[in-house]
Amino acid sequence: MWKWVFRLMVVGVIGFLSLATYDRYRAGYFSLPDLEDDEYPIAFRSGFRAIVIDPEISNPDYESAPQFFRRLRPANPDRKYLGVPYEVPSWFKEAWSYCEKPSSEEARVILNNMPEDMRRKFTGARLDALCSIVSDGEKIPRGLLFSVPSL
Repeated sequence: MWKWVFRLMVVGVIGFLSLATYDRYRAGYFSLPDLEDDEYPIAFRSGFRAIVIDPEISNPDYESAPQFFRRLRPANPDRKYLGVPYEVPSWFKEAWSYCEKPSSEEARVILNNMPEDMRRKFTGARLDALCSIVSDGEKIPRGLLFSVPSL
């Protein structure tokens, strides 16, 4: 009997590790480019993948995390992140985009040009970053990164 219990536990552990590995693969963390000390990746279920440059971090102990384990959500557990991907050609859908804080002028223009239903949807959200992909020296807009307080 104990032999079967042990076998079930081993199968459970292997299943859990397999699922965690698949989840990391699907999010694109195995194709993550080299990160600087002030860069934090985040991936969304929509396929939007972003590397945020110099975000506001509330967990200073997380800054020394190894590159493979560094993520934006655990580094800043006080905020919940919302990604708004732009429509891009299919060959850019799985590319990592780099996100920077917008200037107050850029943020104002973006927020004023948002459709009314989207503006209503993001009421109370803060525009944290503008994301883009650099291809052949040209910046291609990839999406927006908003955050809300984690309640």
